[in-house]
Amino acid sequence: MISAIGVLRAPGLALVILAGIAAPAFANDIFTVRGIAVDRTADTATAARAAAQAEGQRLALAEVMKKLTLPEDWGALPEVDEATAQGAVRGFQVANERTSATRYIAEMIVSFQPVAVRRMLRGANIPFGETQARPAVLLPVLRRDDRRILWDDDNPWRGAWASLDLVNAMTPLVLPLGDIAEINSVTPEVALSGGENAQAALGELAANYGAADVVVAEAVLSGGRLDVTLTQRGAAAAAPIRQSFGEGADEAELMRNAARAMLDTMALQWKRQIIVRDTSLHTLTASASFANLEEWERIRNSLTTAPLVQGLEVLGISSNGAELRISYKGSPDMLSLSLSQRNVTLAPAVPSVDPFGSDDAYSPASTMSSGPAWRLSTGS
Repeated sequence: MISAIGVLRAPGLALVILAGIAAPAFANDIFTVRGIAVDRTADTATAARAAAQAEGQRLALAEVMKKLTLPEDWGALPEVDEATAQGAVRGFQVANERTSATRYIAEMIVSFQPVAVRRMLRGANIPFGETQARPAVLLPVLRRDDRRILWDDDNPWRGAWASLDLVNAMTPLVLPLGDIAEINSVTPEVALSGGENAQAALGELAANYGAADVVVAEAVLSGGRLDVTLTQRGAAAAAPIRQSFGEGADEAELMRNAARAMLDTMALQWKRQIIVRDTSLHTLTASASFANLEEWERIRNSLTTAPLVQGLEVLGISSNGAELRISYKGSPDMLSLSLSQRNVTLAPAVPSVDPFGSDDAYSPASTMSSGPAWRLSTGS
């Protein structure tokens, strides 16, 4: 991910930039796929198990490549055989196993080596995205027979979302626990309201789960038809997403299909923001402001793990600021969006502001290269 690393040792603050730093704690594993159903028959139970698990790994690799790419590129995805999939697997687990003398049925969770998946997509010249959106809290509200259901045990709409792999999605969602405090403070009416008090309650709920936003998934069931509206509230509020669904084999299947389609729609909108088709490298110089070493570490780790960042060089550093040269793919706006998912803000710098201060023993401001000036800081 990082092709050029700068190393600087300054008096009082020795720092080394390292490649391969682990992802931030909030990040989940987009190279993991859950819920892969397998069902194979063979001469023996052992042979059926081996065939089913090999097939599951193949299906999972095809799914993870689709997860990272846009639908218009799916036709050009490389063919996946069982040997290729097994060579790319990092590990797998099985659940709900059922066996007979000749048959094996199970669900699989498969994780892949990121390097192997990237190599396959790059080899096929297919652009892909690795930036996962920040998690949002999901509130599935079902309207049926003049009732609004959110926390109730008999809310099949919540069950439909719970059946999906929300954690490892490109737009991860968190289903809240539904304890007494949450039930009392966030009623279905509050979830659907856009009022100031409702926004405060939703903001508090999101903060309790370490999220900045809440996604309200309102489903209206009438006559076998399900009309769904997704509304995002918080820092990343956007236009609502609306879709209608019908013709499910049963109500539960209808809701599962609708929830899966809405999650896919969210992911598609997100991927269109973060996938770079022009792989040309660009460079910008940014002044990083920080109050302490912890904030500097957050900025540094965000840059070394952001998929768009291809190179990082420290031009100078002081006790409360650093000047960095960043090589990246895409546009500055895309880089800013990617870093914001890691709670770091990238914005145009105010030319008259020197984050290092005139009293510092060493101020690298005079070494700033020509070109666009940007500033980096920690954010919420």
